[in-house]
Amino acid sequence: MILNFKLILIVAISILLSANSTAQTVERKNYYSWENDYGYSQVVRAGNTLYISGIASDKATFPEQMKEIYKVINKILADYGVNSDAIVKQVIYTTDIEKMKAYTELRKTFFNKDKYPSSSIVQVSRLYEKGHLLEVEIVAVIPKI
Repeated sequence: MILNFKLILIVAISILLSANSTAQTVERKNYYSWENDYGYSQVVRAGNTLYISGIASDKATFPEQMKEIYKVINKILADYGVNSDAIVKQVIYTTDIEKMKAYTELRKTFFNKDKYPSSSIVQVSRLYEKGHLLEVEIVAVIPKI
C-alpha cells in the first residue's frame, strides 16, 4: 500500500511539473526563397534561443565578406529585438585561418566592448560556393520578458 502511494505521489509530482513547464515553441524563418530548395531554414527559434544558419557572402574580399556577414547577422538579430550582445556562440568556418587571424580586430568591432561570444574558428578546404572565404553561424539568446 505504501509503495503504491509513493508511486502515485511520484506520478502526480511529474504531472504537476510538466504542466508548469512551458512547452517550447519551435519557429522557423526563411529569409530567401531558395532556402526551401536546399532544405534548411535560415533561423530556427526554440523557446528563447535563436539558431542562425551559416551566413556567407559573395563580396570580393575577406574584409568585405566579413562586414556583409555581420551586417546580415545584425539584421536578423534586430528582427528579434536584440543585438550582438545576445550572441552566446559563434562558429566561423574559413578557407584561410591566417586571414581570419589578421582580421581579428575587424571582427571584434561587431561586438560591444568585451561582450564577445564563445567562439570556434575552423579552417576548411572549401565552403558551399567557391568564392566564399568565410561563413559564420550563430546561437543567440533572447532575454525573457
